[in-house]
Amino acid sequence: MRAAYPGTCPACFKDYAEGEVITKVTDRWGHPGCPPRQMSAAEQEFARNKARIESGETFRGQKPSHWRRGASPSSTRPAR
Repeated sequence: MRAAYPGTCPACFKDYAEGEVITKVTDRWGHPGCPPRQMSAAEQEFARNKARIESGETFRGQKPSHWRRGASPSSTRPAR
């Protein structure tokens, strides 16, 4: 398939021009000869955290804030 737009290969991070031959590499488009790149542990952790935040999972278990609109943290209600 030929690229309709210029882009960057997700495997080798090199740019490809409009009209260059490309193919599916993992879930994005890239050079046909590039093998899929393995994510590092930090990139995998980032992807997991991003998915949790986007799903709303990370904030549901937290206690509600006692801040009042327009008030500073020192003027909040006392802790119980």
